[in-house]
Amino acid sequence: MLQIDRLPAEVKRPAYDRSQLKTRMVHIGFGAFHRAHQALCSDKLAEQGSDWGYCEVNLNSGALIEALREQHLLYTLTEMADDSLHTRVIGVITQALHGKSDGIEAVINAMSQPEVAIVSMTVTEKGYCHQPASGNLNPDHPDIVHDLQNPDSPRSLPGLILAAIRRRRDQGLPAFSVMSCDNMPENGHVTRNVVVQLAQHQDPALADYIQQHITFPSTMVDRIVPAMTDAAFAALGARLGSDDPVAVEAEPFFQWVIEDNFVNGRPAWEKAGAELVSDVLPYEEMKLRMLNGSHSFLAYLGFLAGYEYISDCVADSHFRAAARSLMIDEQAPTLRTQGVDLNAYADSLIARYENRAIKHRTYQNRH
Repeated sequence: MLQIDRLPAEVKRPAYDRSQLKTRMVHIGFGAFHRAHQALCSDKLAEQGSDWGYCEVNLNSGALIEALREQHLLYTLTEMADDSLHTRVIGVITQALHGKSDGIEAVINAMSQPEVAIVSMTVTEKGYCHQPASGNLNPDHPDIVHDLQNPDSPRSLPGLILAAIRRRRDQGLPAFSVMSCDNMPENGHVTRNVVVQLAQHQDPALADYIQQHITFPSTMVDRIVPAMTDAAFAALGARLGSDDPVAVEAEPFFQWVIEDNFVNGRPAWEKAGAELVSDVLPYEEMKLRMLNGSHSFLAYLGFLAGYEYISDCVADSHFRAAARSLMIDEQAPTLRTQGVDLNAYADSLIARYENRAIKHRTYQNRH
């Protein structure tokens, strides 16, 4: 268990009064990416006086939630560069719930508190119970079948969101915004589709209410968060002087593009490195083509050239120049992103690929 009083002096602790935080956000899916991304951004804002705190929810696995509770809702995030490690304690969490052990009613109740203005999620694409080709709800999904018959005890993400919206509407509480942070194209539109379509099956009047009062901002997220291995946990524990089973590690790079479409306020995430825009899609295209495209280019050709890691590829001046030329000369002209320095973005991607602390193997992209 993490022992704050035993941490080395160089580990950054929360520089704010955690008792002043309010549970204004409920996040579903307390996975590694959220812990290294959205929670970090809100933690940085808390240092600037923000009182926006998180209630963290896991619907399935309860081990992380239990571990988080045991260490007073604190955990560490370590940013890894070639020759440096920077660790900070994240303290922006105010509550943690497990859907199975605490009961789904406790989760719905947390989402129905008057101060909650945003419900966000990182549950992976399969958690939306949708048909990927169309983005529509899959009415034959077992959890959706259950929720249609048992709307007050949902199992699915759409069913849970719908139950909370229904309760807030019936209690006369303000609407909240629903924000997907999953790595899924047009994630806000997909989330809106599955929630509204489930409501149309259950209660058409509620579907109309959602379309009039609830917003579903889209987001684009980008950060490499490697899975924690036993060796990584052991090395971190030795460095910190205590074990942290909730710890995460990440690259220094951070990007979060958010559609600025919220009905009941939001944190000033732009003060902590996020970008608030009117349309996220151009940024999704930029990431898909310039990042995914150049990374695959390096992986395919680097593997054939005998390189084990992406960092090995960009250490080769020929590969480095070819990857940058691909991004600037071939991919950038196809984009419609406005106000973004694509040369600087390409340089940032090359710098990320150079990071030897993030061991991306070339063979992972062979298939």
